[in-house]
Amino acid sequence: MSVKKIIRLSAAPEGFGQSPDELTSDMFISKLPVQHSYEYYEDEALGLYVGVWDTTDMIETAGPYPCDEFMCLLEGEAVIKNIKTGEKETAKAGEAFLIPKGYDCQWHQTGYLRKFYVISENPNEPVPKKPAFEGIIIPHADDPLDQLATAEPFLIKGRTPSQKQHICYQDTTGKFLSGTWESDSFESESRPFPHHEFAYVKSGALSLLDEKGEEHMFITGDAFFIPENVVCSAHASEKVRLLFAVLKT
Repeated sequence: MSVKKIIRLSAAPEGFGQSPDELTSDMFISKLPVQHSYEYYEDEALGLYVGVWDTTDMIETAGPYPCDEFMCLLEGEAVIKNIKTGEKETAKAGEAFLIPKGYDCQWHQTGYLRKFYVISENPNEPVPKKPAFEGIIIPHADDPLDQLATAEPFLIKGRTPSQKQHICYQDTTGKFLSGTWESDSFESESRPFPHHEFAYVKSGALSLLDEKGEEHMFITGDAFFIPENVVCSAHASEKVRLLFAVLKT
C-alpha cells in the first residue's frame, strides 16, 4: 500500500502474527525460523517499504546486504557478523540501527526479535561493490548534534527555535539518510512534506496536523511515517528528539 497520509505505526498491528512469511532454505544456514511482516507503506518503484517484523532464532546465509535498512528494535537483540573480519556487533531493544546496502554480513539471531523497519531497495540501483560504511550504524544519545542552518523540513511560524541534527548515515547515492533530530518548542506552517520520512520519538512529543485538520499526537516511544508531498504542519510544546530515516526522490 502507498496511502498518502500521516501513518502511525504500531508494534502490534491488527492481524500481525496470524500469517507467517514464506521462507526458503537457501535464505538460512540454520533451520527455518518463524517470521511475520506487516507493511504500513510500500512503493515498489522506489523500493521503499515501511513496517513491523518479527523472527525467532535463526542464522541467515551470509552475503552483501541487498538494501539499506533502518530499524528500531522493540524486543530482543540482533547480532550482525562482519564476514570479512569475523567481528560481531550487537543492537539491543530500545536502540535503532542501520545495515548499509552492500555490507558483507550475516544476521545471527538468538531469541525472539521484533522491530520497525524502513527498507530502501531501489530496483534500478545495483548493490554497490563497496558499501557506504563497513559495519552497522547505531545512533547514540551522545552523538554530537550540529546546529541547523535552516528549519527544514518545517517552515517555522513566529520565533526561530534551536534545531539540531546529526546525520549518522548516508547511502552511496545520497538519497537515503538517517540520524537524530532535535528541536526546542516550535510551530510550523502547513505545506507539502519535502521527502519520505520515518521517525521514532526518542523523547518529548510532536503534534502533526494534516490538511483535513486532524491532529496526530506522538509521544516518547511512538513511531510515524510521512510520505512525500503529504500536506501537514507540526507543533511541539517542549523539546523533542527524533530518530529518523529519510528517502529523497
